Amino acid sequence: MADDKRTRGEQRFGGLTYSQIAEWTGLKLSTVQAYGARKVFQPRNLVSVLQWVNARRARRGLPLIGAPEHLPTSPEPIAPTGGYNPTTGEFD
Repeated sequence: MADDKRTRGEQRFGGLTYSQIAEWTGLKLSTVQAYGARKVFQPRNLVSVLQWVNARRARRGLPLIGAPEHLPTSPEPIAPTGGYNPTTGEFD
């Protein structure tokens, strides 16, 4: 039954692979896999992966991934446009 052996493909986490993460960080594949195994980042959590990758990229002066530069960092609050006023007990 030697034919029953399955070949192990590349591990995917939310559409990402360790190879992609290694490419983004400039690290070797084995190093990224070791960091994932040590829980330096959570490989199954896209936000955790991007935070870790972007922290490494920022230290190297590279552009961040998943953070477009044209978006404001803190959105302006939306002013209320009428509705119930609890101080007067009436609707505006």
